[in-house]
Amino acid sequence: MVKKLPTASSSTVENGSGLPSTVLDGAGFTLIELLVTISLIGILFTVGIASYIDFSRRQVVFQAARKIVQDLRLTQSLAANNQKPEDCDGTLDGYTFRIPDTTYKIEANCFGQVPIKTKEDSIPIDLTLSGFTQVKFKVLRQTLECVPPLIPPATSCELTVSGFGKSKKVIVGSGGAINLENE
Repeated sequence: MVKKLPTASSSTVENGSGLPSTVLDGAGFTLIELLVTISLIGILFTVGIASYIDFSRRQVVFQAARKIVQDLRLTQSLAANNQKPEDCDGTLDGYTFRIPDTTYKIEANCFGQVPIKTKEDSIPIDLTLSGFTQVKFKVLRQTLECVPPLIPPATSCELTVSGFGKSKKVIVGSGGAINLENE
């Protein structure tokens, strides 16, 4: 018959039936310790999720503003390089970046013709735009026209992209510089 030796974490006791049983001495966690641990994990998880949601919303606004800056620069480049679309029968006057509703359009302006749409993109549904509704870049010149027009002493057109309590401002300077605020 093999006899079981007691270990440091257990001891052998008689259980009334005359057979030995092993009893653990202090190994494990109390209910209070488990509840505190689970509560702390829950609090950390909640804070982490809230921070992630806030970050995600900031990124949606930031990425929409970056896309608008990119397309404004495309509009400016098309005008500066006098790139006339195939549908333009007359002389190219410039390119216009228009925001009629929840979309924005890049249009070529040819003398004697209706504007020719060259690109259209939509704005994410949860975002709003406020500020200029149109910027026209003239061919071979670094001048621009804003609608509504600039009121002195303003020297730039501004467009604010807003949503989720966050906002980012797109600035088109009178010299043609196109940037995001604080960049």
